[in-house]
Amino acid sequence: MDKTRGRALFAGVFIAAWAVFVALGAGFIRSAAPTYDEPVHLASGNSVWAGARESLNYRNHPPFGEAWDALPLVFLKPLTFFSSPDWMARRLYHYGDLFLYKNIVPANKLMNDARLWSLASWGALLGFAILEWSLRLGGTEALVFAGLFFALCPPLISNAALVTTDAPAAAFYFLTFWILSFSPRRLRHWILAGACAGFGLASKFSLMVVPPLVLIGILTEMRLRKNGKKIPLAGLAGMAAAALFCLSAAYRFEGLGQYWAGLSATFSRLNRGRPTFLLGAYSMTGWWLYFPAALLVKTPIPELLFGALAAALWFRRPSLDRFWVLMPAIAYLCAAEFSKTQIGCRYVLPPYPFLLVAAAWGAAWLWRRGRGFRAIVAGLCAWFAFGTARAYPYYLSYFNEVAGGSAGGYRWLADSNLDWGQALPALAAYLRANGNPPIILSYFGSADPAYYGIRYIALGTITNVERAGDGVRPFRMKRLLFAISATNLDGVYYQDHQTFSWLERRKPIFVAGHAIFVYDLSGDAGARARLGRILSDNGDRRLAEALGLTHG
Repeated sequence: MDKTRGRALFAGVFIAAWAVFVALGAGFIRSAAPTYDEPVHLASGNSVWAGARESLNYRNHPPFGEAWDALPLVFLKPLTFFSSPDWMARRLYHYGDLFLYKNIVPANKLMNDARLWSLASWGALLGFAILEWSLRLGGTEALVFAGLFFALCPPLISNAALVTTDAPAAAFYFLTFWILSFSPRRLRHWILAGACAGFGLASKFSLMVVPPLVLIGILTEMRLRKNGKKIPLAGLAGMAAAALFCLSAAYRFEGLGQYWAGLSATFSRLNRGRPTFLLGAYSMTGWWLYFPAALLVKTPIPELLFGALAAALWFRRPSLDRFWVLMPAIAYLCAAEFSKTQIGCRYVLPPYPFLLVAAAWGAAWLWRRGRGFRAIVAGLCAWFAFGTARAYPYYLSYFNEVAGGSAGGYRWLADSNLDWGQALPALAAYLRANGNPPIILSYFGSADPAYYGIRYIALGTITNVERAGDGVRPFRMKRLLFAISATNLDGVYYQDHQTFSWLERRKPIFVAGHAIFVYDLSGDAGARARLGRILSDNGDRRLAEALGLTHG
């Protein structure tokens, strides 16, 4: 194929894949309330553009990824509330709530414009690099498969469509090693790789693994070549200089004291661990199995199969061009095993683009084996496309068939794997369709249920802002409807993890976005008694009595 036709094919596949990726992500955005941390990230990113000396969230995250996602807000001109007590005291979630819900720009406009920009921009960068690398490694067949796998990958779609630091980290991590994979490596490659590494360091503290991994990769490459070449000191120096320049630029060349302070605070916080849930077990420090299990059930099975095939073939016949695909992915997963904070597959999002490149190569290799193998590849691709289409638009709560699909995900994992507070719109739509009755709500998240018209009494809410309900009077509840987030149903953040385990024996009348379970307890005396006991134990005995609950 001549260069003109090759470029046209690449452009066509890239544009088509990116358009599908953005369309599916836009559907997810419309379905999702702000997730737990998004108001903080959005407000923090806006604080950079508004001229704050320190970003709101600098002790938890570097500023670049947040600022990039918040770029559309420069044109919306929201209020900053820099004189508010919440800003002065750095009450992150309270300030994020104030910024999002009390602004002159509607909350949905603020959040969803930033989400769409995040989805489109990170999707374009990742999609281009994934497709180019796949084409270079596996030819036009790999290019086409890479376009399919990229466009329909639920974990990548959902995380790129959120205002967090996970997509920027994944993008810059992948771009750094994609650029280093070029051979011969010119000075421009070193500088571009350094710029990506620098912006990655300025987006998420976990990318501190990049400098040592680059050095390990270069030294390993030299050993594999066995040609006696010297260490490329000039290239590494150029890369280091570019990385330092971009990292400093993200902090406005005012010194890197904020960066080191944030890095130290983050490592201290992560070392303490957080409540973690896996297959009915609970831990404060996690398990070595957590991230492998999360990848196993959160990734479409055909992508896993094609990726495993490629890895097996590459290990059997190692080569340097494939080394730069395998090493960064495996190394990041190994580094993640040392983390005591295991609350989401998003923590290992950076290996995903490498998996897609490997899967595209594996599918292309199998496609070339003959007609029978082509039928297998086509069947797996159809399975993959059907699974992604069936999960639309609730891609954050996507689980594959190993977990029993998205409906079974809550039995495996919780928190940002499944239920990050995003399912309020689906719950509100169900309630509106049924006369908008008031409910008792046990919510996990920071979004405001009342913003979606939900009339509720709060019970066992896990949040960083006050959500006391919207003044529903108990005697007006003709039916006792109880809605509970999956993370609370699993009891992850309760001292008694079995607080709501009795609901497992009852069938919900509706599940909103696979993340919020709705139960009608009106005629269930046993359930009403249990709920009354929980209310009484929480100091809400009068509320239990007003609801007519027997609590003993």
